[in-house]
Amino acid sequence: MLLHKSDHPFDDDKYITELKLDGFRLILTKFEDKVRLYTRHNNEVTSKFSELHQVEIPKGMVLDGQIVVTDKQGKPDFEAMMEMMERYMSRRSHHMVQYCVFDVIYHKGKKVTQLLVVAFGRA
Repeated sequence: MLLHKSDHPFDDDKYITELKLDGFRLILTKFEDKVRLYTRHNNEVTSKFSELHQVEIPKGMVLDGQIVVTDKQGKPDFEAMMEMMERYMSRRSHHMVQYCVFDVIYHKGKKVTQLLVVAFGRA
């Protein structure tokens, strides 16, 4: 089953839906006041996303998330994302990006993934 773009929102109380974020997956780390960005294949791409170098998070953070490009209404725009990625490789993108965090892996230098397992295990 393939996704397709819709011009109208899905609205039915029988279903719970979630906005699909088409983007580029990145691990963001901040140690010793330096932000570094890695792909899911552990390739460092920090220099490609200078707008994330000054993110205000505590030292000792590791975040798992996705870079997303949005349209003028704030909706994820996959076509713009692909255009941005092509231009980022040549450092000429005019698109603004957002970093959407899915998981906090380390917080202030302490691994916190086990806290999520405990929280979900008590449901």
